[in-house]
Amino acid sequence: MGMLQEAVSCYQRALQARPDYAMAYGNLATIYYEQRQLDMAIHCYNQAILCDSRFVEAYNNMGNALKDAGRVEEAINCFQSCLVLQANHPQALTNLGNIYMEWNMISTAASFYKAAIAVTSGLSSPLNNLAVIYKQQGSYADAIACYTEVLRIDPTAADALVNRGNTFKEFGRVAEAIQDYIQAVTIRPNMA
Repeated sequence: MGMLQEAVSCYQRALQARPDYAMAYGNLATIYYEQRQLDMAIHCYNQAILCDSRFVEAYNNMGNALKDAGRVEEAINCFQSCLVLQANHPQALTNLGNIYMEWNMISTAASFYKAAIAVTSGLSSPLNNLAVIYKQQGSYADAIACYTEVLRIDPTAADALVNRGNTFKEFGRVAEAIQDYIQAVTIRPNMA
């Protein structure tokens, strides 16, 4: 029996012994989500929430599963429920920003990314996404500042180096662009 199947069996046994064990449902849901069994993941996250209506991560994770299943309105509701319980939940803020970005609601997306950045210092995703918005708006200095912060968080983020390099190039700072490209290829040689 594989490790994942063994974990599923353990969580199922735990739920037989204690049917109101929200964390077991949440962990089981995460396994299903990782295996792309979205309906099972959604069901288990929902069960976790029924067992513990204040289970913040279950709302956020169910939102991700619902979004991946194409049920975006329901995903938004989950992320909003997560924010009701924890107003400064950086992943829920970022996830809402991502949805609005996909819907081309740029200012709404930017406000969610800025909110996520304001409540955490170690999450690069909202910074990357905000940089994309700034670049699209021609705010190259702001985009470069965001990519620079991503690189402070993760100095080996080759994609951020390439993106910052592209922004430098568009901003007319070619020498700095070349430095970023060289550093990106040094970190990830297959980018060449």
